[in-house]
Amino acid sequence: MRALLLLLIALTLSAQESPTDTFLQLDRTQRQTINRNNADHERWRRQKEDRVNQVRGEIFDETNRSPLDPTALGLRHAEVESICREMDERELQLVKVNRDVLTEPQKVKLAALEEVMRLAPTVNSAIGDNLIHAAPVSLSVSSFADLLLGLPQTWPAKQRTGVCAANRSTNLGLILPPIRIPQTTAP
Repeated sequence: MRALLLLLIALTLSAQESPTDTFLQLDRTQRQTINRNNADHERWRRQKEDRVNQVRGEIFDETNRSPLDPTALGLRHAEVESICREMDERELQLVKVNRDVLTEPQKVKLAALEEVMRLAPTVNSAIGDNLIHAAPVSLSVSSFADLLLGLPQTWPAKQRTGVCAANRSTNLGLILPPIRIPQTTAP
């Protein structure tokens, strides 16, 4: 059933020409390859997210045990971080694989899109300062590939999304003992 749903979604997405398809002049084979890469990655990502959620449930259970087992907690936190790092790496690999589908002229056009993205904070600031009038923009998500093809390779650190969005250093309080500040009495 899930495979049929993914196939239906892929067919729907491939039948619609996205702004990325138009701008980069992607042919049908390129679009199908990108859609297949993205669908495969999405299946893999969902499995990893399911595991992260399962381990977080185990962390919750371990946290409620008495006495606390710091090793058990630490191992589970390390597993979550390891999975998240693997997901980060696989997303970068997916971008590379999808870019490899492009011809050289298409890669040049993609580089122009990346340059425009670097200017986005400046444009937003100018809009905020009322130096530029921002016309209403209609956004539609045509496919996951449009998002991935637009991600610059040179971003210093991509923000995590999904189950890994809040993973970094958010659960340290579960491992470390709380800091107690001694109370002083007024003289």
